[in-house]
Parts: sequence; C-alpha cells; structure tokens
Amino acid sequence: MNPKIPLPDTAGFYLEIGSAVLSRCTSKLISGFQSIFVVDDDAKTNYYRKTGIEHTKNGRYERALPLLDYVSARRPDDLEIMLHLGLCQIKLGRKEDGMKLLEAAQLFDSTNPNTTKVLGLAYAQSGEYQRAVPLLVIAAAAYPDNFSVLYRLACAYDSLGDHAQAVAHFERALVLRPKAIKVVRALAYALEQLGERERALACFKRADELEDDEAS
Repeated sequence: MNPKIPLPDTAGFYLEIGSAVLSRCTSKLISGFQSIFVVDDDAKTNYYRKTGIEHTKNGRYERALPLLDYVSARRPDDLEIMLHLGLCQIKLGRKEDGMKLLEAAQLFDSTNPNTTKVLGLAYAQSGEYQRAVPLLVIAAAAYPDNFSVLYRLACAYDSLGDHAQAVAHFERALVLRPKAIKVVRALAYALEQLGERERALACFKRADELEDDEAS
C-alpha cells in the first residue's frame, strides 16, 4: 500500500513533468492528475526522493515522511533515503523504527562517514552515550569543522564522566562558534568537575555576559 503523498508535493511533481502536462490539465483538479496520466514511476520516485530529502533538511518531517516511505518501498538499498527516513521517524516519535533504520544503514555501509555521523548523533541525542562516543570520534575526524558533532561528542564524554575529553571537545566547538552560550556554560561545568575553578568561573562569567548581550 502506497503512503498518502501530501497534495502540494503531488501537484509539484505533475507541474515539474513539463508544459505538455500543464497545457492538458488547466481545467482539471490536482487531485485527478494521477488518474489522468500514466507517468514513468522512476520519474515520480526521483522527484519524491529529491523533495523528501529537501523537506527533511528543512525540518518538515511530516511532509517528508510519506515521500521517503514511497521511495524506500521502491529502493530499499538507497543509503541516503535510509538516513533521512530514519531521522524523520525519530523526529516524529517513532524512535525505535528510526534507530533500527539508521543502524541498518550503518551495517549496509560502515565506511561511510556520513552514516556514522548521523547514527552517532542519534545515539547521543537519545542518551546512549557509550554507543555514541566511538561513532562520533570517527565523525569528528571526518568532519573536524562540524559544530554539532563536536558539541554532542563533548556532551557524551561529559555524561560518561570523562571531563578532560569533554573540555577538549567543548573548546573545539567554541572555536567554531565562540558565542555559543550553551557550550560556554557546559565547558564551565566540565572545568568545575576537573577542579579548575578559576577557568570555570571565567566561563560562567562569559556565559552571563553573552546572555546579557543577547537580551539587550
């Protein structure tokens, strides 16, 4: 059974297939397009793939989900679809389904750093820090300028009690975003755990100053 595709995306597909379709359908309802035309399934799948990925990247998870489901049913080994569909499922409260799909993607291509990154971030955000750290270490090496990877890796280390590594990665994250209040404050707490009170106090003060600047 095909997932129900949102009307704007169905319309978008039929608009994209060309002026010939448009000229024949000016008097037809959008909802009737699919019954009027026989369209190559590959063209439809490619369009839904592109649009579903775009919706996911822009946080439109509810719109992305049926499109990605449609593509996944036809191309179950499409790694990028596995990643985006898994992310959508997690964001929409289907954590178990989403994690299984991300884990399957990792098994499918364990050498792909993007797959490693997405699964590592998903583990970190769900509090599975032991599983997150080794994946995020690999991701941080592959994407040294990725703020989210460095920040989540630092938080995972901190949650596991490895405050020295947490400090190191919070500091790397701050190189990329020096005014990130949540990172400055997290760094302060990690330094406090290491007994570095002066540095911790300086970070707490810096976080307060950044909050005041943001509020003004």
